[in-house]
Amino acid sequence: MSNNHLPITITTITVTLLFLASFSLTTYTLTTYLHLAHTATSLVPKAIIHDTGILATTSYHIFTTILTSVTLITTTFLFPRIIGIKWIQKTLLTSLATLLLTTSLLAYTIILATRKVSFGDVGPHVTVYLDEGVGGEKRLVYRDDGRAVAGLVLGWVGWLGMIIVCGLLVVTRQGKSEGRGEVGMDSKKEVEESSRTESV
Repeated sequence: MSNNHLPITITTITVTLLFLASFSLTTYTLTTYLHLAHTATSLVPKAIIHDTGILATTSYHIFTTILTSVTLITTTFLFPRIIGIKWIQKTLLTSLATLLLTTSLLAYTIILATRKVSFGDVGPHVTVYLDEGVGGEKRLVYRDDGRAVAGLVLGWVGWLGMIIVCGLLVVTRQGKSEGRGEVGMDSKKEVEESSRTESV
């Protein structure tokens, strides 16, 4: 491993760990929420939980975090050793994963900041009963879940790391191009000097 690739490797490993942690927290949040929602609807069968947006954005966030982690691992460690990968291909894959991650983080942020769980037209008394019935202190209020917020924060920190990785890829590529240009100029000068010596 060259010194030029060391910062990219370290940053990639750190970002991947952040995304895996975000994936774990968000998955745990979703499974816990689904369990509580099932408990609530079993207590009052006519209760309809309006949570399509919550389920969609959370599932999408889980998908993008694991996709980004796989993309980083394969483009940094697996592809270069197995089939080889060009710089432009690595940059495009990383940029695409970053774009998908950005959309999921924005949607997830909006959901956690604004969305409230509703039980439909069951009345306030039934809502209180459902909140108490799903586990006492564990209220079915999605945006107040600490694990969901922690998963979101880790996702944004990882997103920032992805931007750094993309920047490092561009800087490394430019450095290689300049190095090759300097080597080419030196070789050209050597050829010219040798030609002059031979002519003399």
